[in-house]
Amino acid sequence: MSHSFTLKNGSKALFDPEDSRLSITTPLGEVQHSTLGRAESRLLDLLLAEPGVIKSREQIIEYTWNDRVVASGSLNQVVFSLRNLLNDSRDHEILMTIPRRGYRFNPAYVSAGTTPPTQPVPAPVELPAIEASAPTADALPTVEPKKTIAWLSIAYAVTLLTCLATLAHYTLSAKAPSIEVASSQRDRLTINTLGNSLDAARALNTAVNQQLQDLPKNLVGQVWINQSRSNYSISCIRADQSTRNMLFNPQHKPLAGILVQCLEVSL
Repeated sequence: MSHSFTLKNGSKALFDPEDSRLSITTPLGEVQHSTLGRAESRLLDLLLAEPGVIKSREQIIEYTWNDRVVASGSLNQVVFSLRNLLNDSRDHEILMTIPRRGYRFNPAYVSAGTTPPTQPVPAPVELPAIEASAPTADALPTVEPKKTIAWLSIAYAVTLLTCLATLAHYTLSAKAPSIEVASSQRDRLTINTLGNSLDAARALNTAVNQQLQDLPKNLVGQVWINQSRSNYSISCIRADQSTRNMLFNPQHKPLAGILVQCLEVSL
């Protein structure tokens, strides 16, 4: 069963768990299709099945990975990926974190109902038969052959252009965005960088580590970093499992100091 919901920018989203397909229609009518990974798809399906109901980390891990043993940060990474796809990475207003309890999907963003059922087709009404007489030759309208050919040519051209425009629209919109992750380890701190290709993610990971020469060695947690032009978007998962999101420009402040601030546990 498909799930429909809205995003914070007014876009309409339709998620089909059968083929893990997420379709987002922007307010301008543009359609973007994404095929989610298995873990992201099962997590989104679980939360959308009961919007507003808190699912514990244990419930999510059991449903998403089918009792397989996974790393402690696997769920955090899946949640982070989903929030990026839903444009919810800054305030977590759609996919909500409930401290020390789990996650839930904000019911305020769920559209009323899901995929509508097929409406029954009413039975045809039998009309009494009317005996029609064949029209006489005088009653038939006369059509000039040249005008008929011209109208047929115009209709054919319009139909062809419509088909080509439709094909181009679906060809362009079928290009689903991809997110690749590269990871590195600094003692007890895991640094994950994102890119639209694995090479881009690795290049960003190398650039980030070059800026962390003065990073303290006692930091614990996980960090996800995504670069947008000259700014960095950072999401941190601290040792106590609390989270924080930050946006900064590395030209204005050292990255090492930002990570210390991001990973600092609030008392």
